[in-house]
Amino acid sequence: MKSTLLKLISLSKSYEQTSALRDVSFNIYEGEVVGLIGPNGAGKTSVLRSIMKYVRPDSGRVIVAGKELASLKHSELPISYIPDAPVYYDGLTIEEHLRLVCMLYGYTEQECVLAVKRLSNRLSLEDSLKKVPDKTSRGTQQKMIIACGLLREYRLLLADEPFNGLDPEQIWVLKELLTECKQQGKSVLVSTHLLDLAETFCDRYILLCQGSVLASGTKGDIMHEHRLGAENSMSLEGVFLHLVRARRETASC
Repeated sequence: MKSTLLKLISLSKSYEQTSALRDVSFNIYEGEVVGLIGPNGAGKTSVLRSIMKYVRPDSGRVIVAGKELASLKHSELPISYIPDAPVYYDGLTIEEHLRLVCMLYGYTEQECVLAVKRLSNRLSLEDSLKKVPDKTSRGTQQKMIIACGLLREYRLLLADEPFNGLDPEQIWVLKELLTECKQQGKSVLVSTHLLDLAETFCDRYILLCQGSVLASGTKGDIMHEHRLGAENSMSLEGVFLHLVRARRETASC
């Protein structure tokens, strides 16, 4: 039985008169990749930013590695975060951004050189290392923040729409890197609206619609719970659309 690394209990959050999260609860276990699935505006980013303490929920609890999130300083979180848009310092090259992360997390010079080289090769960043991010493409900026996220020390990686801006080859590489995180015993919570892509590498799914959890589990578990037939009879996208339509018939979604 895998131990629980992250637990959300009845998390709710509103911005002015708009409800972003409604009683969201789920668990993340050690050594798994979980897809946080839903369209734009479903609440995925609000979930991740709540876990990172960037926003404060109106109610509910977050427990990380057995400790209440509210009791932890941001520097104590065993979590790394890949945001949904590139964040960088003006004037620093891509290589300097990567080396800065290494310095903050106590890498030796040799460890830093090897880690930067490894990720630069995997993400095809070698030709851009000496450039400042705002002089590169959106895809290159995205690869930089992915590399920064993977260089940090963490037990849980939160990735918010990390495939944005990537070409098909780099999407494949990122899926491979996320799977390697799982093989190292780490956990990954990746938000995406690309259901067909999530189905190719996630172990479980949390399906969100307008801030509420529609369902969670493996695709087979979800289909069995909602009596949708055999697992191979419907795509994840088909499952999600069926649940959304069913919700609309009984309540607003």
